[in-house]
Amino acid sequence: MEITEYITMLGNPLTVLILLPITGALLLMLVHWLGNDERREMLANPIRYTNLGIALLMFVLATFIGLEEKFGLAWGEYLYQNCEIGAVSTGSCTLISSIGVSWHVGIDALSFPMVWLTTLLIPISMVVEWDAKKGAYFHSLILMMEGALIGVFVSLDLFVFYVFWELTLIPMFFLILMWGGEDRRYAAQKFFIYTFAASVFMLAGILVMYFNNDASWVGNITGKSFDFVLMDTSTNFIEAEGLRSIVFLLMLIGFATKMPSVPVHTWLPDAHVQAPTAGSMLLAGVMLKMGAYGFLRLGVTLFPDQVIEFQTLLIVLGMVSLVYGAVVCLGQVNLKRMVAYSSVSHMGLIFLGVATLQPLGIAGAIFMMFAHGIISPLLFAVCGSFKHHYHTLEIDSMRGLAHHSPWMSAHMMVGWMGSLGLPLMAGFVAEVAILIAFYMAFGWWVLLPAVTLIVTATYYLWSMQRTIFEGGGEAQLPPTMHDEEPRDITWHENTGMLILGVLAVIYGIYPDFFGMFEMMSDWATLLVENAIYPPEVNP
Repeated sequence: MEITEYITMLGNPLTVLILLPITGALLLMLVHWLGNDERREMLANPIRYTNLGIALLMFVLATFIGLEEKFGLAWGEYLYQNCEIGAVSTGSCTLISSIGVSWHVGIDALSFPMVWLTTLLIPISMVVEWDAKKGAYFHSLILMMEGALIGVFVSLDLFVFYVFWELTLIPMFFLILMWGGEDRRYAAQKFFIYTFAASVFMLAGILVMYFNNDASWVGNITGKSFDFVLMDTSTNFIEAEGLRSIVFLLMLIGFATKMPSVPVHTWLPDAHVQAPTAGSMLLAGVMLKMGAYGFLRLGVTLFPDQVIEFQTLLIVLGMVSLVYGAVVCLGQVNLKRMVAYSSVSHMGLIFLGVATLQPLGIAGAIFMMFAHGIISPLLFAVCGSFKHHYHTLEIDSMRGLAHHSPWMSAHMMVGWMGSLGLPLMAGFVAEVAILIAFYMAFGWWVLLPAVTLIVTATYYLWSMQRTIFEGGGEAQLPPTMHDEEPRDITWHENTGMLILGVLAVIYGIYPDFFGMFEMMSDWATLLVENAIYPPEVNP
């Protein structure tokens, strides 16, 4: 029996990837909540293992999809669709027929790397913070977030896409609020307000697209559809150029806030500093990528002319984010805050890659999403273990970390080297691809982002030298230890960090491992050839 047949035995695999984690998490939390105190204590560990088991099953399922399928065969082709376009336009897959909402899911070369990355990071984040208090709820919220995140990446109906987009906020809000640091209430509220307010701009853009897209079927009283593929193939989709520009800018505000980009980035450092370790790992590893994914899927694909029109704006946003994030990092004394600002800097590279309008640049931007999704969670796992074992995040408070925590020090070095773009690590591949494409498009202006990346290396090497190696041959322990004996990371922390570190190296040496870079390149090439510069205007 073919792998595909196994995958489809229980129905559409993408529907399973979405609904099983969400329903499983809700049921597990309900079972724990309904029990008395004795029963809750007895159920705590079984629920943890059940959450981990479901998360691992989702990773296996996503991996089977990647092993079986060849992505990037044709522009606009989505695999594992639960219904074809003809069925969508006749209303066969409707959820709310009166307003044209369908359950339409599919996966392609842009969404698969994000789906696979999500299913990889969820079990790793669970393992890294295995001993979290109230673990039955903690790990269930993480599992619930998995289904919502995958829903964002595979939904081809924009109404359903928006529902899952907002659903991701709920588990992250409670993870910060209930398991965060001292200022967790402020950070949780700021995170929710910023990201929810930005998504309202995105919703306004979606509604304009909805009212400018025709799809009549039985029971559809509006004569409109939220289906993305129907919008993409429509011949009369938002004909007014001025309105298209307005919708593009609305989308840009919503997605740039999620990435985030300067000047709508201020929610991120506070959220990262206060979030629990697993929350920070998922926030940096996947949730930020929702913004970049949404911009590529909706902003660039549906509004290619506006990408060209606002190319200068994208360059400015990218350069300001890149430079600002790097410079601010130099003045940080909090380890988590420094890594958070480095994420702002790296997200700027994604805008620069897209702004090149070159297949290599766009492929580099997608690979940066993927590489940052591996390296950044590793760094936040290190930050969390540092906080857990040394009770501080202050960089100046610790010297000679390698003396007492060699494994933690090793993972810290791997994460920092990967983030600064060391050759033979995943971040280097993305940065080189973007810089080459930037040179192809803008010539020697490439020196601006190139020099900024040197600053990036400066703040990482400076922090690494102070924290790990200084101390005059002896470790200088932070005062927060209170004569407590220093120790290295636990086996479950080490396991999660080791997997991420190995993957960062593998994708640096062989970017096409599991076909990742090839499918990203195929998608970027098809985007440029079919959307940005279609054949009738291709020089």
